[in-house]
Amino acid sequence: MSGPRLLAGVTVPLVTPFTDEGEVDGESVARLVASLRPGVDALLPALSTGEGGLLADRQWRAVVRAFVDGADGLPVLAGILRPTTDEVVARARVAEDLGADAVVATTPYGAEVSQDDMCGHYERIAGATGLPVIVYHEHAVSRNVIELDTLLRVCRIPGVAGVKDSAGAANFTRELIAARPGVPVAQGLERLLLDSGPVDGCVLALANVEPALCAALFADPGEQGAAELKDACEKYGLDRDDWFRALKTELKQRGVLRSDREVLPMAGPALRPERRTPS
Repeated sequence: MSGPRLLAGVTVPLVTPFTDEGEVDGESVARLVASLRPGVDALLPALSTGEGGLLADRQWRAVVRAFVDGADGLPVLAGILRPTTDEVVARARVAEDLGADAVVATTPYGAEVSQDDMCGHYERIAGATGLPVIVYHEHAVSRNVIELDTLLRVCRIPGVAGVKDSAGAANFTRELIAARPGVPVAQGLERLLLDSGPVDGCVLALANVEPALCAALFADPGEQGAAELKDACEKYGLDRDDWFRALKTELKQRGVLRSDREVLPMAGPALRPERRTPS
């Protein structure tokens, strides 16, 4: 899949439903998709809202497979949060085998990663499968900064199909759009949605619990919409570092999820989901 369908409208970066025993819960996945279906345009499992940096390979495969199987016609963009190019490429190949429609990945992790290394990273991912690649532009997970000129170079790589901009600066989003990257650009943070200029879409954690509101805000924000967005972000704690917890709790209370359990931490130091407020 390629073209305007990717990142158009509302993409939801999904929470990962677990059973109380810590396994991916297919029944809750189906209910979650059904609750989202009228208001979203694409599904994005296993990124930061889905605790993707903590998922073991087995868990990651299970959640991507569950959302592909239950997508009900919606495109599935598989999130990949791994520190090295080799690891991202390996998961991208699995995502293709599982039937995902695209992959979403950061730069490699570490402050020492050069701008040329970042370009080479996306070239390798794009060349590894037939899936479109969406750049996850952020700082908190990778701990480095991709410069605007570098990001524009990346956008020209065959197979790169969009940018999810979650780096926390609306002026950067506007500059990227003004530079005509040639691929869709989506804002990934609720608090910046209304200041980001003419984005092609939005990738909002809020859509897990308020898909209709997110669709309405993207279509026509207005002054009332800005107030509703602010209230919703405060209600669900979306500027907290553990925003995904409140979303899971709300979905459990609604009967969408059977459990609000978080991922079982992997052995060794755990990478927490990225901060949604400036660090």
